[in-house]
Formats: sequence, structure tokens, C-alpha cells
Amino acid sequence: MPVGETVWRDTAGAGVLAALDPGVPPDLDRRPDVLVVGGGAVGLATAALCSRAGLGRVVVIERERLAAGASGSAAALLTPEAHVWTDPPPFVALARTSLQLLRALDAEWDGAIGVEQLEWLVALPQALPLDAELGALVDVLDPDGAHAVEPELGDVPGALRIREQARVHPLRLAAALAARTGAVATGVEMLGVTTAGARVANVRTSHGDFHPGAIVFATGLAPTVAELPAPAVPQRWVKGHLLATAPSPFRLRTAIAALEGLVLQLEGGEIVAGGTLDEGDHDPLVRDDVIAAIRKGLAALVPRTADLEIGHAWCCFRPTTADEQPVIDRAGGLENVWITCGHFRTGILMAAATGDVLARWIESGRQPDGVAPFALARFAG
Repeated sequence: MPVGETVWRDTAGAGVLAALDPGVPPDLDRRPDVLVVGGGAVGLATAALCSRAGLGRVVVIERERLAAGASGSAAALLTPEAHVWTDPPPFVALARTSLQLLRALDAEWDGAIGVEQLEWLVALPQALPLDAELGALVDVLDPDGAHAVEPELGDVPGALRIREQARVHPLRLAAALAARTGAVATGVEMLGVTTAGARVANVRTSHGDFHPGAIVFATGLAPTVAELPAPAVPQRWVKGHLLATAPSPFRLRTAIAALEGLVLQLEGGEIVAGGTLDEGDHDPLVRDDVIAAIRKGLAALVPRTADLEIGHAWCCFRPTTADEQPVIDRAGGLENVWITCGHFRTGILMAAATGDVLARWIESGRQPDGVAPFALARFAG
């Protein structure tokens, strides 16, 4: 069992893996119109949508390989309707827009992203009234109804069925987005910036200087750069564990979520489970006790998984803010710098809409509608 290695790297294909670590192109543009710092899902989507919008020459720099952090480790579920009862309406609206846009991009790019239609079952800790209103795409099911939708489900008092959701392979998504940016350089670390008036004029990196027109920091947490105004973002990393079983002889009809985490079956038969919130655990190593707890919860939700071997176990760190909502904003006092950070467990879901918002903001100089709730100013005072 590869401990610490994600199932995604073993199922991505050699071409995708090569695209995620291209190194530094010899002709890398040092004066791009847009420089994106950070090669996760949000940074790559921002770069791809800036290119798509015709904003000129676009460059992404990443200090490791693309999707090296949470973007390449997450389950990559695109489920905006699951946030209706957990997140504020502006977040849900942007998440719905993001899924719609990602589907449109997948169609435009001849299926390169690989957005897969998905139905969810959220197993309930207790029964809900059958007339509960949770949105047009959500049905409340009693135990018999839940088992009719997913026969492999264990004993539950009921479930919510969420229709018309989706999923992607996170590394294939990253490769598809990277192919549609202007240029990508990996193994490049940003070291600092030089400001001139209300603009950043120069970005220093481990591979030389850049002189961009606009800069987007998409680095997970808000950047701490001595020369930039310190963003007052209360932020932290939250560790999470996942596992993948060996290929299963049976097929699940749906993805499943419960208090114990999520359950998702891949095309090869592997079942991915987990998504823990290991607050305060800063150790980068996989913990056997957490994996054992995920396995126990998986067997309770899907009893026939009890006999499956674990094929992979891994963990990652997800960036979040004090209110667990992302930041999408212009950096205070600088007219050509934007920051997006703190996407927590929804970076892949929110990537397309975030990139689109930033591309339109850079192009027009005006804050697009629907973005104000994600401003840095909400943390002031």
C-alpha cells in the first residue's frame, strides 16, 4: 500500500504527470501581462480564463509541481447543492456558477477536463421530515428510498439525494487548465517584490525577475511578502486524510457523504473515502489511527467494503480562513495585485468561477458583482 501517495497519481496517466512538472521553459516570458503565483486549481483556472479572455501573455509560476498541494489530493467533488445548508448564499451562488462554467469549458475544450455527472446521497444521522425544503435538486428519502437509490448503503435513518452534481479527476483537471494558459513554469519560488507607487513593478524569483502587468497570488494562504501590505487574514492549514481501496467487484450507483466523510468510486473500481478535519495536527505524515477510523466509517456506510484491501492512504493540508470562506480581492493599496486564498475544501469546485471573476476584474478594473462578500475588508477590526 503506497502510504502518503494519492490514488490520483496512479490513475492519471504518464502524459498528465509530465504536464504537471514541465520545469522552466527556456523562452519564459519575463514581462507577462498577467503573472499568476501558485499552480493549484485556482491559480491554473485563473490563468486559463485570463488567456481565454484575451488578456495578453499569461504566465504561471509554481515552486513545486502543479497541483502539488490540496488541489492534487482532494476528492474533487463538484457539489454546490451540498452547501445550501452549510454556507452563506453568496458562496452557494458562486459555487453554482463555477460548476456551470466548468461544464461549459469542458464542452468547449472537447471533454479535456472530463467533468463526470454525479448523484450524491447524504446519509443522515437522524430522519428528516419528508416535506423538508432543501432546494430543487435535493430530495429527502426514507430508509427504503435511500436503499433503492444505493443498494450498497448500510443502515441509515434516511438520506438526502442531490441530483445533477459532478466530479473530476483533480490531476487531469490541472493538466487541462495548464494546457490553456500562456506558459507554466514549475520549480520557481517567489522571493519578493519591488513596488513603484501603487503598483508592483518587479517580482523576484529563484529563476530571475519578472515585470508583470498584473499579478494574482493564488497560493493557498494569503501571501506574506515583506514588501506587500500585510493582509489581515486570520488563516490556517487544516490537515485531512483519505484512503482508496483496491478495485471493488461491485459498483456504487452514487457518491455518499456522512458525518464519517465521503465515499466515491472511481472508474477503475477503487473506492475513495475520508476527508477528515484533523484540526491542530501539523504532522505531514499519515496517521494509522485516522486511516483506521476512516475504514471503520466506510464499512458502516458500505458494508461490503469491509473485505477490501486499502490500496492508498494519504493526507494533505487545506487552507482556510476564520470564517471558512475564501478571499477574492484586490490587494489593499496596490492597483495591479489580486489575492485569492482560503478555499479550504472547495478549491476545485470554486476554481472556475474564481478565475472568471479575477479575469473580468483585471480586464475592467472594476469589482464584478457577487464578489464583495469575499473581500479582505471583512476581517478588518
